[in-house]
Amino acid sequence: MLSELTFAFVIVAVCVVIHTAGLLGLFEWLLGRRASLGRQTGRTHYTLLIVSVLAITLLHLAETAVWAASYRWWGLFSDFETALYFSLGSYTTIGYGDIVLPQRWRLLGGLEGISGVLLCGLSTAFLFAVVSELFQTRARRRPER
Repeated sequence: MLSELTFAFVIVAVCVVIHTAGLLGLFEWLLGRRASLGRQTGRTHYTLLIVSVLAITLLHLAETAVWAASYRWWGLFSDFETALYFSLGSYTTIGYGDIVLPQRWRLLGGLEGISGVLLCGLSTAFLFAVVSELFQTRARRRPER
């Protein structure tokens, strides 16, 4: 059991690094466009929000792919598609139960779920900050009535 938990914590650490680096990169990209936000139309704001959501979705898909590749590497599933399907279900805490890990490795699914919840929470906080800044920028542009 200890080796399985160590394996899981290494994957969680890799996913946290991927997620944090991705969010920081997205933050820097958005920060580079902050000065021009005050001069842009509302469409630019929506575009930045859509790009942010798509980028974050890609981060989550990359993290589930890391889990899936790890499952496949350890031979826990017969093919990558099955591993990815299980990973997406566990990461999002949907957990259909039609595909399960072998008994010795079943704790990994729960740890992947915890990882997914925490990283989705981090993404939610990031998107809240982005939307808040977009609202404030738009409010500053709007003349008082």
